[in-house]
Amino acid sequence: MRLRVFAVALAALLLVPALGHAQAASVQIQVPEVRVEAQTPPPAARVEVQTAPPSPGHVWLAGHWRWEHGGYVWVPGHWAHPPAQGYVWVPAEWVQRGGAWYFREGHWKAPAVAPTAVYSPPAAAAVTVQQAPPTAVAEVQPAPPFNGAVWIAGYWTWTGNRYVWVAGTWSAPRPGFTWVPGHWKATPYGWKWVQGHWRRV
Repeated sequence: MRLRVFAVALAALLLVPALGHAQAASVQIQVPEVRVEAQTPPPAARVEVQTAPPSPGHVWLAGHWRWEHGGYVWVPGHWAHPPAQGYVWVPAEWVQRGGAWYFREGHWKAPAVAPTAVYSPPAAAAVTVQQAPPTAVAEVQPAPPFNGAVWIAGYWTWTGNRYVWVAGTWSAPRPGFTWVPGHWKATPYGWKWVQGHWRRV
């Protein structure tokens, strides 16, 4: 059947949705996983000799394997300075799921900031896609920033030509409401996105 797209849901390829309409508690870079053609796992990480750091503020970014032109290529480690105080380096990662290998680039993680606003789902037009969404990513929830924080689970969003994972985040609670996660629903016309929302209790 012909791919039918009524509208593009949202441009979430690079950024996690902001918390609330006013000010976001923090903005995290969303690093999408890339599925590669490798049929074998990456080799063991090489033993590297760290040189002296250029300054006390520099952080060592360990080397890693990446997939290029049909083979594994080693990217050597190096020293780098965090973009701002409190940022933490998250190393590159290889994950195997369903017989396929996925690669996620290393990235800087912003300092944890307690959410000051209730999460508001981004505006999204109705979307129906013929291609079934991938299996949900098994996320590891970071420690809640405070008692009562509500976890907004990650989800797959359709960008117009492929699915991209949007990571979960914490939200301040909305008194008198509970969060209902968004999900993809199978219909006779394809897969329809049902937006997450706050439901009164």
